[in-house]
This record gives sequence, C-alpha cells and structure tokens, in this order.
Amino acid sequence: MRPMPVLLFPAVALVAQAPASVDLVQRFNTELPGINQLLKDLKPEEALARIQPLVPTQRPAFDASNAKTIAQSLDNAQGLMSLYRLYASVCSEAGLWEKAAEIQENRVQAARATLADLDKAQAPISAQWKKVSQESSDYVAKNKPRQQELQASLKALKDEVDAVNAKKIKPDAKGLEELKARIAKAPQEQQELEQIRAALPIHEQNLVNAPKVARILGENRKEVEGMIKAAEEAAAKANKVVADQKDEITQFNTQQAIRKVKIAGNKNWVDAVMRVPDNVTKLGSPQVQAAFLNRLLVLNPGNAAAQRALDNLKAGKDAFAKEPKSSKKHAKN
Repeated sequence: MRPMPVLLFPAVALVAQAPASVDLVQRFNTELPGINQLLKDLKPEEALARIQPLVPTQRPAFDASNAKTIAQSLDNAQGLMSLYRLYASVCSEAGLWEKAAEIQENRVQAARATLADLDKAQAPISAQWKKVSQESSDYVAKNKPRQQELQASLKALKDEVDAVNAKKIKPDAKGLEELKARIAKAPQEQQELEQIRAALPIHEQNLVNAPKVARILGENRKEVEGMIKAAEEAAAKANKVVADQKDEITQFNTQQAIRKVKIAGNKNWVDAVMRVPDNVTKLGSPQVQAAFLNRLLVLNPGNAAAQRALDNLKAGKDAFAKEPKSSKKHAKN
C-alpha cells in the first residue's frame, strides 16, 4: 500500500470508504503462478483461455473521492498494467504476435487515460493545499509575534497587579487609571491569546504537511508516467517484432519469386526455417523453442515439420528427435 496523507484541511477527517469492488492486483497475484506453470508446461492455449477472462473489457473507473480511493485506483491501475503485460506474454508464446501488439497498445491507452484521471483528481487537491499553505504562512507570520507580544503584556500586567496588591508599588492616580484600563482590556487580550494558541499549531502543521502532500502528489504522477513509459516501450517492441518478421518474409519471398519459385504466402519462409533445425534449437529452453514453433504454425497452419517438432517438445523430447527405425524380422522359408 502507498502512504496516504490527510489531503484535506486538518479540521476535516477522511471518511472511511469500502474497499474497491475489483482488486486487479490481487487477481494478478493469484493467477500468475498457475498461468506461468501452464506456459512452462507448453500449454499456451490453456494459459490463453485462463488469462482472457481476467482482463477487464473496460478500464475500471478511477475513484477520486478522497486520498484513500485515489490510492486504491492507482493500485488497481498497476494491476491492470500487469494483467495486460501477462496477457500479451501469453499471446506471444501462443504465436499470436499481432494480438500481443494490440494488447500492448491497449495497455498504453489505459495508462494514458489513468494519467488524465489522476491529473483531474489531484488538481483541486494541489490548488487547495497551495491556498492553505499561503494562508497558514500568513497566519504564522502575523500571529506568532502577536502571541509573544500578548504573553509578555499579560505577564507584565499580572506582575504589576501582584506588586500593587502586595503594596510593593503605589501608582499615582494617572497610573492607577491606566492600570484599570489595562485590566479591563485583559480578558479580550487573553481571549485573543487563547485563539492564537489553539489555531497556531494547526497552521504550523499545515506548513509541515504541505511539502509532504506535494511530494506524494508528485510521486503519484511519476508512478503513472512510469506506467506509460513501460507500456509505450513494450508496444514499440511488440510492433517492431511483427514488422521485422513481416519484412524478413517479404524479402525472402521476393528472392524466391526472382528464382521463379511459386510463392504460397508464408509457407515458403516457414519451410525454409524448418529445414535448418538450428533456427529452432539455438533459441534455448524448450519453452522458448515451443513459442517460436507456435508462431510458425500461426504463420503457416498445419505445417507438418513445425507441428512434429512442437509435439516432440511437448513429449519431453528434443524438437528434432528422430524416431527409431522399426526392425522387421522375416520368417525363413
């Protein structure tokens, strides 16, 4: 959970709110291990069926009611970003690169919309605290010296009254009248002093809280800007991968056409890739190899070589494992 300051004037307390009806962070954390295991087990189709219903069809509403609900909305936005990222990853492993790129673009749009909502939510809070900070600064500047002045004046009056009562001093008629006037004014000054004593700590606390609030508002915005940057980079990468592969296939087919080879969509390129086992085995783990083979099968559904290699991986074998030749015994006549 992120820290939540009291964002309103100190005299106003936050009203307790019910938890958000949808907790996407919890949803992501709960489902992630199972989906990762399906991918590890080379079952991207099952992982896809599991992740699809988890991603909301619409971005959850941003609740700007108060500091607590803003924080909950930001947590939910992070959960949505994580679900988009996982959804795109599953699509990629299933060979659905175009779908993965589309999901990453949706992630970008959701992150940008979240920033717009956050700015709208935080603008009045920022303006309020700017006003409060200025008012509190003015109040402290004016009334802290006044507090000291009143304290000194009232103490001096008390000391003088005590001295007169103890007959330590005996004012003349004019001095006595002035003393009576000061005594008559004392309740008003005492009341003013009590008001300052009550209000001054609040205004001083506002001046302490104002930069803290500004920092948290800034951190909130920085967090969403980070969401946008990460989403944009992921979308750019996903689109580039699709474009680069499309260019590679186009260049390959162009060269084939020059050689008078009949072109059948992506089939020629996929066949050429599968004729060199190293194109698959050099990728590393069985999971990465299977993801590439899934991509080849999306480009050229039914490709026997790619399907055979994928089936081998799912059976725990090497992608290009050779089937043992069956020996036949011939009966002797």
